Amino acid sequence: MLGITKNDRGLSLLEVLVAMLILAFGILGLAPMLVSTIFSNSYSGDVTKANVIAQDKIEFMQSLVAFNPLPWTEVTNNLNGLFTRSTRVDVDSTDGSVPSGVYRIRVTVSWTDKAGKARSINYYTYKMRS
Repeated sequence: MLGITKNDRGLSLLEVLVAMLILAFGILGLAPMLVSTIFSNSYSGDVTKANVIAQDKIEFMQSLVAFNPLPWTEVTNNLNGLFTRSTRVDVDSTDGSVPSGVYRIRVTVSWTDKAGKARSINYYTYKMRS
């Protein structure tokens, strides 16, 4: 039993500092990814809200029978405190690219994102004329 020696040295302060430095560089490497993820989640939330606003208007417009006068336009500001929605209805006589016998309904939702960049999305649908 006398031949067994114990190693009570443990870790030196230098080894602990090197390990903390390596950990710090690893965490700093993740920081840009976290910033990008936060911005992407915010933008994605804005796009989802814009989709809901546009879909709501398209469903309402699909329920109407006729539009007068043509081209029919409407602009609604400050939806959810951020969005502007513009709606336009055309027929073949107001826009040559519209097929005859249908209304073309265009809904545009625009907003300014948190980075200050102007964003917009357009939705088109067609409705048979009676």
